[in-house]
Amino acid sequence: RYIMKINISFSSFFSNVQEAPWYVEFLEPVVSQIPPFTKVLDIGTGSGKLLQLLLNEKNSDCTGIDISSSMLAEAEKKLKGMAVSLVQVTSGAAFPFQSAGFDEICICNVLFNLSVAEQKFLLNQSLEVLKEKGRIIILSPTGKGFTIAGLRKLLKRHNKSFGLWYMLTRKSARKY
Repeated sequence: RYIMKINISFSSFFSNVQEAPWYVEFLEPVVSQIPPFTKVLDIGTGSGKLLQLLLNEKNSDCTGIDISSSMLAEAEKKLKGMAVSLVQVTSGAAFPFQSAGFDEICICNVLFNLSVAEQKFLLNQSLEVLKEKGRIIILSPTGKGFTIAGLRKLLKRHNKSFGLWYMLTRKSARKY
């Protein structure tokens, strides 16, 4: 009898999920809103997929922040050789940036995981580092419905992680 030990971290797993075609499609509404050559802060950057898309498609000046050192390590792998800044922050601490420095701030798949007090703090910190005519772009799953389109997406090759992601985010997303 052989027992195979699989050692995969959540960060590594999530990084692989972000490579699925459905996840790129999920991020497209955000990418399409970012003008080329703008200074972007990605809050809760995770393993850096949004940054990768913005760097490749928009030539953005990107900074990603996250509270997880293991997620940032995955982002470093994904963004190796790209001009990007990755910063670990502490939950509940002020952002380590000068005021009004970013044209665009992206908050994708983050707010629904936070308490109302944490959401308010994060949004207030975002306003502190956003330029006067800048924008905050928020993308969050709703956790509602599993449509025919969703089922088709799940059944496509390389999209098997969509169903798992839906199941893992559904409860928190509905509360949000």
